[in-house]
Amino acid sequence: MSRKHSTALGIGAVMGGAAVAAFLSMGTAHADADPYTDLLGGGSLPQAADDASLDSQAFTTDPTGTTAFDTAVDTFQSQGLDHGLQQLINALDPSAFTVQFDPDFTGYLTGAAGPGDAGGFLVPDDFLGYLATDLDFFLLNPTGLDPVLLGPLIDTLLGFPASFN
Repeated sequence: MSRKHSTALGIGAVMGGAAVAAFLSMGTAHADADPYTDLLGGGSLPQAADDASLDSQAFTTDPTGTTAFDTAVDTFQSQGLDHGLQQLINALDPSAFTVQFDPDFTGYLTGAAGPGDAGGFLVPDDFLGYLATDLDFFLLNPTGLDPVLLGPLIDTLLGFPASFN
């Protein structure tokens, strides 16, 4: 084997190793960025495959934006103060949501609804659940209406304490 041939093989091996390392590190980063799954549901829910696909497409298109979106969703799902419409719809129609758990953060549920719910958070399971979640996360929280105005009003109407359990 000539010196040129062995050098080419060595460079090819190094480049291949670097590519594999890059793909593995992207896989790890992508596994943590799951905003749609955290907001709209995953696990054994029917929409889980669609949400995982949205997570993958979003990360492929814009890794930085998807990571920022995931951070916002994780914060939303770990703090129970900003879920006014979810509280209202869940009180009227408990089948609109299901409890989900995520290893990346602890959810806002304290277990008052059921002992197995502590550390979980609500994700939509039907149209009303999707409507409440989308309005809370995308409209009412960014404008400040949910935590300041709507949340306390709904808490009072439903007889809840200051935070959602």
